This record gives sequence, C-alpha cells and structure tokens, in this order.
Amino acid sequence: MKVYALYLPQFHETKENNEWWGEGFTEWVNVKKATPLYQGHMQPRQPLNDYYYNLLDKDTVIWQTNLMHEYGVDGLIYYHYYFNGKLILEKPSENLLQWKDINQPFFFNWANHTWNRSWKGSKEVLMDQTYGDINDWRKHFDYLLPFFQDDRYIKIDNKPLFIIYDSSFPEKNEMFKCFNEWCVDAGFAGLYLIEECFTLADNQYEKVVAQKSVATEKIYLTEPLIGRSLFNHNKSKVAVFLDKVKYHLNQKGIIRIIQRYDGDTLLRGVMKHKSSKADRVIPGIFFEWDNTPRHGNKGHIIEPISQKCFDEYMDYYRNSDFIIINAWNEWCEGMMLEPTKELGHKYLEWIRDWKKREANR
Repeated sequence: MKVYALYLPQFHETKENNEWWGEGFTEWVNVKKATPLYQGHMQPRQPLNDYYYNLLDKDTVIWQTNLMHEYGVDGLIYYHYYFNGKLILEKPSENLLQWKDINQPFFFNWANHTWNRSWKGSKEVLMDQTYGDINDWRKHFDYLLPFFQDDRYIKIDNKPLFIIYDSSFPEKNEMFKCFNEWCVDAGFAGLYLIEECFTLADNQYEKVVAQKSVATEKIYLTEPLIGRSLFNHNKSKVAVFLDKVKYHLNQKGIIRIIQRYDGDTLLRGVMKHKSSKADRVIPGIFFEWDNTPRHGNKGHIIEPISQKCFDEYMDYYRNSDFIIINAWNEWCEGMMLEPTKELGHKYLEWIRDWKKREANR
C-alpha cells in the first residue's frame, strides 16, 4: 500500500493573500499567533529547529523530499487552486515541474471550492469558483498537461491521478468526460479521477458513487471529516456536548466552548461502518486535528490517535492501493508530518515502522 500525504502550498507570499490578510502573510502567520485556549492546550505548535520555511526556496523542497523518502511517504498531493483561468498558490508546483533533479512523486487535488473569509467567521467571497464551458475546460487541461506528462506525476495504469474536492457541481460529468478524452489524445489510457466524500452518514458514499463521472475510478474518504460525521450522527448532541466540550471563562467572563473529540474513537468508528471498505474506497487517515490557530475558540480539536490505533487502521486497509494522510503540512489545522519541537519525527516514525513490518509479513 502506497502512502500519500496532502500538501498545502500556502507557505510563501502571494499578492492576493497580502491584500486579504495583510502584508507578508503566509500560513506561518496564523501558526505563530496561536495561543493556548485551556490548560494543557499545545499551542502554538513550532517547527523543529525553528524552520519556518519558504516553499519558493529550492532547498526547502529538497529537504521535504528527502524527509518523505527517508520515512516511507511515497508521494505528496499538492492542492491545486484554479478558478476558471485564475491560478493561486501555483508557484511551488510550477517550480517543482522545472526542478527535474528533485525526485518528488506528486499529483494534484483540485480544491475547487469558493474561497471566503471563513477564518474570520465571515461569508464574504474572496474568490468565486465558476466552471465556464468546454473552451475554459480545455485551457485548464492544457495547463495541467505538462504536469501529467512529467515522469514524477503519479499514475495508475497510465492514468494520471487527479482528485476533485467538490464533486457536486453540475458541469462535473461533462467536464471530466472531456478531460478523459483529452488524456487519451495525449497518449494516456485516460484520467484516474478521484472524488472526495466527507461523510458516510445517510448513504452519502452510495450517492457519490451513483453520480460519479465516466473518469471516476475511486472515492476518497476524507479524514477526519468522515470519522467526525459518523460520531456526530451516531451520538445525540447532548452526549457530544456533555462529553466532548471544554468550558472556560475568558477575562470578560464569556464562556469559551472548544469542541473536542477522541481520535481513536473516530477511526475505530470508521472501521465499523459498512461502506468503509467498499471496492471503490480510498481510505484517509489523520493523526490529530486542531484548527484553533485559524478559528480560535470557534474551532475544534481531535485528540491525537494512539500508535496502536494507527497500526490497527493501517492493517485494516493494508490491501488498498494507497492511503491518503491529512496532511504533510497543515500546520494551522494541527495536521502535519513535518517534525515539531513538541513531537519530533513521531508520526513519520510510525509510518516508517509500519511499512517495515508490512514489508516483512
């Protein structure tokens, strides 16, 4: 089973982020300003050796690539931001395309949702997602094609892998019928499209499968959203709030509510669900979650999973083609494989050790 990790390219300045969030903004800004919201809350999280890197520096990409190979991560999944011709945060992947000497296997996850000022609790639209017509789709495909043709871009059966975050838009099926045909024209066997699914409650997995495109090969069960949705579906709101919420008073006497979940409980709940091992499933996994650096007391936390549960989960899916880890470097959501001052290389070591045991079975 291959191990791939989602990769956030927001660790360099862009004109848009400077305009929306302030001059000099990168993801590190929110990381550094995070504060503990209750006793024992591990914030702010800090990179090992204070390595607040810039993803436009080639040495950083070399370091990340060496790290993934050393610990058994088989590839990185770059978030791809494309708004009907408008690109954002594209420079890290474009640089990698040029840096042929860096042996970093990768593919794209098209984060095709509208951007708004959600970090501030606002619905103000920053960048609206629209899809245009076949001429717009062709321009998008032509942008992607040099990446698909790169030897490092991950393929299965000569089909480039490509994830779409939101598969609910009405143009989806016709668009990816075209993408599939254009891939064949370019010498591939087609497109290996992967659609995301965020809940297994109310037969949502079956609904995604029923509406899949002709190019859709697999359905990715996005964690930790799958586990959290199942937990909330199976427990009453009263039980969740009594058992999983921390109450604290700030200096003004206002109650702060931080919703917390147990990571092991969420993963074990997924393993019990009937659709979690369906033929088309690509499993996801996480180690912990804490998005309070972005959302403050409106965020929520998933306590770290145990190594025992990690091994159980990996064993449960060991016959899958691959598994997707959330994430390589989502520092503002508390999901990172990159080493920290607090944990060192802990989660990378778990991956390395599991893969060594798996190789010796």
